[in-house]
Amino acid sequence: MTKRTKGMAVLFAAFWVCCFLLVSNSLSQEMPKPGEVIDKNNYKKYAYLFPEEILPGFENGFGGFWKPFVLKIVETKPASQPKAFLALSEKNRGKYTIDKDGLIAGGYDYEGLPFPGVTLDDKDFATKFMYNYNYRYNWEDAAGHARDAEKRKGENVTSIEFEQESICFIGRLVTPPKPFYKNPAGLQFAQMLAYTDPSSYRGQVLLTCKYLDIKKSDEVYIYLPTMRRIIRGDASQRSTPIQGTTNAFDDFNGGFEGKVEQFTYKFLGQKKVMGCLTSPFNIAMSKKLQAEGGGALPFSSENWEVRDAYVIEIKAKDPKYPQKTKVVYIDKDTLMILHASATDKAGKPWKVWMTNYRTYDLPNGDKANTNVGQLGIDVQVGFATFFTMDNKMVGNNLKYADVMSSAMSRKSR
Repeated sequence: MTKRTKGMAVLFAAFWVCCFLLVSNSLSQEMPKPGEVIDKNNYKKYAYLFPEEILPGFENGFGGFWKPFVLKIVETKPASQPKAFLALSEKNRGKYTIDKDGLIAGGYDYEGLPFPGVTLDDKDFATKFMYNYNYRYNWEDAAGHARDAEKRKGENVTSIEFEQESICFIGRLVTPPKPFYKNPAGLQFAQMLAYTDPSSYRGQVLLTCKYLDIKKSDEVYIYLPTMRRIIRGDASQRSTPIQGTTNAFDDFNGGFEGKVEQFTYKFLGQKKVMGCLTSPFNIAMSKKLQAEGGGALPFSSENWEVRDAYVIEIKAKDPKYPQKTKVVYIDKDTLMILHASATDKAGKPWKVWMTNYRTYDLPNGDKANTNVGQLGIDVQVGFATFFTMDNKMVGNNLKYADVMSSAMSRKSR
């Protein structure tokens, strides 16, 4: 046999070995079917569809915080950012770049995604994708009731409730002014939480402001009714858990709400994961499940589907930041975080998140998604929460003045 023939034979054999491995791999990774249930009895069969940190939820509810997970599977349906928002984003295609400091160069005007159509072969893919995540369509003027059920190991479930109002000033589609609500402070968004229950919290108001200016630190304000005054928190509170939850402000929206410019990003790969974009969960269900849970936290088991996600590793540029790394699993179509985990400064597992979303209709006929339930666990101190929101996402007629510190004492009443 000639060298050329031998070489061809080796290549041919290698080709069929690769085909065999690919077929074997696809056969071994069977997808769950609509109507199927993933629970303690079969979760190992579908373990590849979850981050490893989530799997103890099926076995023992992370040591007794929840009842062992039972996920009801539905058909995967198309989902995306609102069509009008994607159309708005198209004017930015190929217009902006990333400079040596990891910032958007080219004069981005905060209208639409800055990097529509960014592809994996782009050397700055991870950073550009996270800018898209940061400037995705979120909401316009959300308002409603929220509840945080919490549980510490060895203790009963308790809850904190509050009213929330928030305005997103960029990427607006249906509520004037649009698409950019210019405001004197230069805010990207602001959110105000007015605590209503329990009585020890009642009257406290929390305001967080996120600025567009990368040189301006985000701000946190707290109104204390006993003192009848507003206290300004320092910037470090973005990474410090707030009252009644495992989450810091940087941990919301599925696990990451930090300022993009203050972190670095690494693309770890693509992965199929179970996600929930059409959850029926609400506060009434949260209270009902808690009452029936025998001491377990409420959890939404409905409408889980197979989603395609990008896996991104996040590290803070600030060496004093308390998390060493955070890994997020972001839905490729909606840009929503489905799962996330973080380690402490020593690299030890610290926090885990899993988030439910619901689909809502916009007045222009579009559809969008919003967070309705975020599971969060601090595995080091043995503290877990399930955060639930019942929000009207547009049409609340909120103005800039409604989410300023000057409104906090009024919200307290």
